[in-house]
Amino acid sequence: MRKWLATAVVLLTLTLQPDRAQASCPVHEDLSDLNRASAGFLAYLETGKSPFYVPQLKSWIRMNPPAPLKQRMRAVGIQQVEADTLKLMKQSTVLLQMLSRQGRLATQESARHMGLRDLLFRYGRMVEALPCDQIKEDGFGSKLVAINANDARQRQQIINAAVAWVSFLVLGGSILYFLDRIGIRKIRRTKRYPCAVPCVVTADGQTVRAHLVDLSRAGAKVRPNTQCEASGRVRLQFGGYTIDAQVRWKTQDYIGVKFVNDFNFMQLHRLLEEFPMEEGGIREEVRYGM
Repeated sequence: MRKWLATAVVLLTLTLQPDRAQASCPVHEDLSDLNRASAGFLAYLETGKSPFYVPQLKSWIRMNPPAPLKQRMRAVGIQQVEADTLKLMKQSTVLLQMLSRQGRLATQESARHMGLRDLLFRYGRMVEALPCDQIKEDGFGSKLVAINANDARQRQQIINAAVAWVSFLVLGGSILYFLDRIGIRKIRRTKRYPCAVPCVVTADGQTVRAHLVDLSRAGAKVRPNTQCEASGRVRLQFGGYTIDAQVRWKTQDYIGVKFVNDFNFMQLHRLLEEFPMEEGGIREEVRYGM
């Protein structure tokens, strides 16, 4: 049990350790991707290097239509970059079409006349300065409430850790409960009751009379009336029952047996009521394996 608790404490500690801060706002991440792809596209127009930015920018524009993007930005309260975002998307679309028709150098000249470099410089500063995970506060118009991404992540980690801890307690409690029930059942099966039940022992073709001096649901302690060389499998007849059993130990005067099939509770107590220990009898404390 202590080992389980120690393991749980270690797991809980690891779960609560904060990860490196990462942008958790999807809109912010998308705008940052647009900024990087556009800057890479402009660098390609000027140098002819890193052409992979061209399909990357095309893919971004295709996956982010203007109308849904505007709704997403307004939903998180970052309308201040809406105009420049749409302007950058429009210019990039025109330049991508021109690149496929007129080539890189002509497109580079058009980008210079459009002022793409100045737009990207201004846009990049605005996007990277945005606090992530902004939401509008109900009832206060355009007032924004910034939620720190680190705090949000740590709160989520604490929630996850709490759920994991509760789950561990429930699972551990269930396991301990069933182990306890198994232990109680074993104790009930092997609890011995003193008695004086006449019986007949049949072993290796030999039949001898005997008495059960104590009895449990799982086995019995037998005192043969005469010398008995019982070993291995034996058969006992007592109280109207015929029981197969296995010899577990022997002494000069007693034999300990384990029943092949357990007695049920009612059968055991009927026998104990019918053949109680004689008054003044001595209960022997020899233990036998069950």
